[in-house]
Amino acid sequence: MADLRNDPRIRQAATAINAADTLLIGAGAGLSAAAGYDFTSAEKFARDYPGMLQYGITSKIGMMANFSLGEEILWGYYLQNVAETRFDNTTSHACYRELKQLSERFQDPFVVTTNVDALFERNGFDPASIYTPQGDYSLGQCRIPCSTDTWSSQPWIDALLPEVDRLTQKLPMALHPRCPNCGERVFFNVRCARWFVEEPWEAGRLAWQKWIRTHQRSRIVSIDIGSGFSTPMWVRWPLEEITSRSQANRLIRINRDSPEVPAEISDQSICFREDTEDVLTALLLQLD
Repeated sequence: MADLRNDPRIRQAATAINAADTLLIGAGAGLSAAAGYDFTSAEKFARDYPGMLQYGITSKIGMMANFSLGEEILWGYYLQNVAETRFDNTTSHACYRELKQLSERFQDPFVVTTNVDALFERNGFDPASIYTPQGDYSLGQCRIPCSTDTWSSQPWIDALLPEVDRLTQKLPMALHPRCPNCGERVFFNVRCARWFVEEPWEAGRLAWQKWIRTHQRSRIVSIDIGSGFSTPMWVRWPLEEITSRSQANRLIRINRDSPEVPAEISDQSICFREDTEDVLTALLLQLD
């Protein structure tokens, strides 16, 4: 654990937070990893998914939007993955607790995240002030789709996860869930193909747009954690663009792999490659 209490960047970040009118939090997969949901760890994957190794898959990232191994493996993998990342019993994580403490310093904070694990909501953030453009594992949808209907995916986990063969990580075809409306294939309501159903996330998109309009003249401090270049259009680039709109705005970027910012906002940015929890802990101590 790095001791960042005397790091000048922490003082700069605290100054930015104290001077701001409102807070914008952006989060990508790096924040979920910081909370213990690491999609890149080969060691953890081999321990938890030994049946997947025979197919050449060595980490969770290798199965993101990967339909190439067939439906039996797809369902066998995703039932376990969703149970672990979305429906586990752990609701409190240090990084999210610390972000919640930071957000409580402001009257109108907002969150935009590409993560589909609902960890912000599960850790006490107001769902009305969260935009999740990539969806949420808690919902299922038709893969046609025959309608914009979605439904809880929890029953899939409860009924089907015990039926997965852990030696092959397969769920028998006869058990695969089907759309209750048309009988076609279904999947979780996450943005992994053109059949993604947008409707459940429209209210969040409108709230996000309204927040941006409302705070056009506000001094915004943005905290961007773990958003990379897989889908930068949702978090990374919007936070950079918002920062560039006013010299009074600031961006605090915490990113192990890609902490850099565009040259035009470098003077308005404080960047960290260090551990997310270490940075947030030091920042809260500085603010206190």
